[in-house]
Amino acid sequence: MPRGMLQAYAIKKPAFVFGIEDLAFVKDNRNLRLTATPFVHGYEDKVFLGHAAPWKGAKGVEGVRAIKPEVAEGLEKAISISKSCAGVKGVVRVGDRYLPKKVICQIEKAGRKTTA
Repeated sequence: MPRGMLQAYAIKKPAFVFGIEDLAFVKDNRNLRLTATPFVHGYEDKVFLGHAAPWKGAKGVEGVRAIKPEVAEGLEKAISISKSCAGVKGVVRVGDRYLPKKVICQIEKAGRKTTA
């Protein structure tokens, strides 16, 4: 694959190879999003193409509140939990994969059980 090109996946099926122009198109399109994670097996150097949340591009909690008020309250809670776990670094093995320790901290602060 040429340098600067990425393989995009829609769920687990290969979708297309795209370049910088395609990245710009997705960035400017309110209906699409790309995600990538190092914490999923077998998807190194892959990005995932999907439908964007309706509030894509909104600036801050107030911007989200103007588009989708019911989401803003959950977003404020998530931001608070994330800030309370600031500085937590490293990874931990959970089952057959590794997760950031900050994720485990956030799950615990949200009141959910973890299996580390």
